Amino acid sequence: MRKRLMNVMVICLVVLFVFSLIGCSNTAKKISTDKTFEQTIEGKLNNITNPKDYTVSLSSNPYDYIKGVDSNKDYKYIVLQGEKSLNYMLNKFANSDKNGLEEYIMAIACTEILKENPASKKWASGREWYDNYIKANQ
Repeated sequence: MRKRLMNVMVICLVVLFVFSLIGCSNTAKKISTDKTFEQTIEGKLNNITNPKDYTVSLSSNPYDYIKGVDSNKDYKYIVLQGEKSLNYMLNKFANSDKNGLEEYIMAIACTEILKENPASKKWASGREWYDNYIKANQ
């Protein structure tokens, strides 16, 4: 009887150990997926702000950067990711004081994800859009 009880306990411990390994694996996979998503969005933002077409690089209009064939695909990808992209970009705004082209592109994408009316645009920079967004959503 004692030997049988000992075997049952060993089996229970093994099962518990296996389930804990599975749980750790799922957590590691989620962290890895999030990291990959962040890297993908970062890469696409980099492609948009550093276009292959040098004539776009000469433009001071941020909207020109999302019109090119390759950059438009990258921009559409970011927007199509919806809330996941929005959360990533909002966190990026929150953790930086930068206010350049990348921030303007992120603001454009955020407004499209949020389905904001372009006619009601009351911002001149990405940082200003973010500051207005934070004030309106506190």
